[in-house]
Amino acid sequence: MENVIHKIREHYPVSDEALQALMACMRVEICPKHTLIVQSGAVDHNVYFIEEGITRSFFLNDGVETTTWFSQEGDITFGMGSLYYNQPSVEWVETLSECKLYIIPITKLNALYESYIDIANWGRIVHQRGYNELSHIFVERLQLSPKERYTRFMKHFPGLINRAKLKYIASFLGISIYTLSRIRSQKS
Repeated sequence: MENVIHKIREHYPVSDEALQALMACMRVEICPKHTLIVQSGAVDHNVYFIEEGITRSFFLNDGVETTTWFSQEGDITFGMGSLYYNQPSVEWVETLSECKLYIIPITKLNALYESYIDIANWGRIVHQRGYNELSHIFVERLQLSPKERYTRFMKHFPGLINRAKLKYIASFLGISIYTLSRIRSQKS
């Protein structure tokens, strides 16, 4: 659980006792590449901590996939509607590589929030940062050029360009695959 613990403590100094309580509520699962761990239209009752591998969140509109987020080692992923409101997820979460996941039921995570203030503070900070990042991405799609969005992507997700299909990255950036290829060729 090295990557997960490192990332948790990067966000907030969670105590050893709280981490042990968190780990005691988790089960480990190895998911093959292209596994849909969260399905749109269904309530998902888990939060996924990624020890190894990468995932992408996406939604479908008229059969077209739009990537909304990438998660990698140390990150968490989940169905937002399920986590916050016990409602069906509007997004899918798919593994882009074989993933080693630590999975905790949402009910157990919520109980830990009530029992350990440091876990509650960690959760608050993670969600604040995620919301802040998503709001920046939304504004940047309206204000920044494709090249500027690509540059920012490379800073925020270093190395991901070599781990995810370019069509997923182009979708995330709100540009065509052809525009992404042109930008990348200019960088070389």
